[in-house]
Amino acid sequence: MADTILLPEFSLFLKEKKQEGVKIIAFLAHDNIPEELIDAAGFFPLRMMFGGNDELMEASHDFLPPSTCAFAQSCIGLFSTKPNDFRFLDLVDYFIVSNHCVSDVCASEIITKYFNISRLNFYVPYMTDESSLKYFKLELQNLKEQLEDIIGEKISDEKLSESIKKYNDFKKKLSQVNDLEILGSEKLKIIQKAILYGPTFLPDLEKYIEEVKTSPPQNLGLSKDILFTGCSIFINDNLVDLIEEGGGNIVYFDTWIGNHYYSQVIDDDSINSNKDPLDLLVLRFKNNKYGDHSVPNFLQQKVSSIENYSKNYIKKTGKKLGVFNHIIKFCDHISLMASFLKNELQEKGIQILNLERDYSRANRGQLSTRIEAYLEMMK
Repeated sequence: MADTILLPEFSLFLKEKKQEGVKIIAFLAHDNIPEELIDAAGFFPLRMMFGGNDELMEASHDFLPPSTCAFAQSCIGLFSTKPNDFRFLDLVDYFIVSNHCVSDVCASEIITKYFNISRLNFYVPYMTDESSLKYFKLELQNLKEQLEDIIGEKISDEKLSESIKKYNDFKKKLSQVNDLEILGSEKLKIIQKAILYGPTFLPDLEKYIEEVKTSPPQNLGLSKDILFTGCSIFINDNLVDLIEEGGGNIVYFDTWIGNHYYSQVIDDDSINSNKDPLDLLVLRFKNNKYGDHSVPNFLQQKVSSIENYSKNYIKKTGKKLGVFNHIIKFCDHISLMASFLKNELQEKGIQILNLERDYSRANRGQLSTRIEAYLEMMK
């Protein structure tokens, strides 16, 4: 789903930020990086949420073997080749090395080492017991100190609290996109753009939602409805187009570029309390049940969530819901879960397709055939 307007516009946006003296901190997209801390320090958080292609993957092979996550390969390829639409990566001042997965760590370390970008560290526990929550707060404090060293001043609790509220309100509004009666490709496009720009996009987001609500819904009755889970569809990936060309329509994105992001809100009572703002970020981490690293009950919670959504959707619309589990090739922690997820959902009468692929153009025909066959089987 190449967006020929989004990336040039975003490049101009970042250039204007740099002219204003704003530094840019990039990181591989996942759901536990505290963008509020980055924002409160006066930086712009840039999520690496861009799909790849053959050239980007091949450009990474000087640094990583081809048996590495295709998304991680593509991120390295972007910094290595700097395609025209991604020249804004030259504007990145810092890169966060974090531990969402092994490929995340390797790719982030390579980007900072070989492309001369200053490194910041932020490591996330995989559990949410008492010890893990204490560790997470220590990591928040450590990142805060790293940012304060750069700007030469303390990040006040007031600034951080303002940033937390700003992002919280932004996510609440973004969650309303779930209910819009539009094509999945249009829904994904607005979600991607909103997450890329962050709360600065809020006025445009509000305008877009109101325009869609006041216009007649599109005729989507002939499409097979799909819940999309697993790995995200990133910007410039054409997978959503293949699904729609095959007769499907994604009504719900159960991924990080989707519900996993905007479902992470903090309740109003906590927001309005006098709590240490770092404790609010810890609370959000604790409540992040559907993040990929909510050990040990992530898979059970995911199955329950998909089952509940499916039942409610059938009750509301009278239409059956299919499930695509998207697996980026060599994404270990998603691929390892695939068989369990499929078995559990099929036992509950939910049809699911495990769709594993990389960003190779040669796979397009095979993907289309598998998608069309699954959609044809949906009753």
